[in-house]
Amino acid sequence: MKKSLSLISLICLTCFSSCDIYEQDEFASEVIVEAYLFALEPLPTVRLSRTVSFGRAYDFERQAVSNANVSILLLDKNGLIEKEYIHRESERGVYYPDQKEELVLPRRTYELVVTLPNSDLILRSTTVVPDTFSIVNISADTLVFQSDEQLEITVTRSYYPGRQNIFIFSTESMDPRPEQLTPFVNDFLIDDEDDLEDYRVSESPLINEGNFDVNQDGTLTITFPWIALIFFGPNRISVNAVDDNIFDFVSSRDIQTRGSTLSPGEIPAIVDHVEGGTGIFGSYARVNLDSFVKRP
Repeated sequence: MKKSLSLISLICLTCFSSCDIYEQDEFASEVIVEAYLFALEPLPTVRLSRTVSFGRAYDFERQAVSNANVSILLLDKNGLIEKEYIHRESERGVYYPDQKEELVLPRRTYELVVTLPNSDLILRSTTVVPDTFSIVNISADTLVFQSDEQLEITVTRSYYPGRQNIFIFSTESMDPRPEQLTPFVNDFLIDDEDDLEDYRVSESPLINEGNFDVNQDGTLTITFPWIALIFFGPNRISVNAVDDNIFDFVSSRDIQTRGSTLSPGEIPAIVDHVEGGTGIFGSYARVNLDSFVKRP
């Protein structure tokens, strides 16, 4: 995703927000992992960098981690290695898979393993990839913003072990100009044209499939939330079924960044499921559609 769903961009702002600021002299930098697998899409790149102390600006190029050994392992049902996909560094801190033609398999378990030169540190994280799903019907390909007729997308059911599906909607504007901004964003969020790129790809909160209608044929009709829309005009909409790693990371992040009734000392830390470091190694299944959004 172009914006990485805003996940790692907030790591260095939030991962220490629940700590006592008087303990900053005890700060120890951690390695940040960033990799997203998409079902039936090519293997992902892996980005490695380091956290910075409170008050310092995070910049990936400056904090990038080089010369690491990076592999993604496909595990069988017994947790044994079925295939190993070695990733090699081609940009500082960015590791690309050797097997670029390999696709991520749905409903399978993958493990990320990272080692660093001259270090005993090993980073590990596993993800179970959600099952694929497909679009059966869309109610319209042209929408009127905030009208009573919201976009409805009928899809086949995805599958995730042990729970209902959980979705994030993301919307990418194909024409991100200032005059195309929706009123709320234009009035309250955008102060400078340079900020436009930050909002070109937007996301909704986590939404449980229990909020939507299950049809008699077993399909699911999903109502697109207006909150995921930033620009009028042509937009590419993605419906993303998320794994547990994405769910835990986003839900714990949102407590810190989207308001909470908890006092600062009670706000929990980000849940990241990365052993030996921090960040996110998660997976999605997604469907995409193009839509045109008119002004009211």
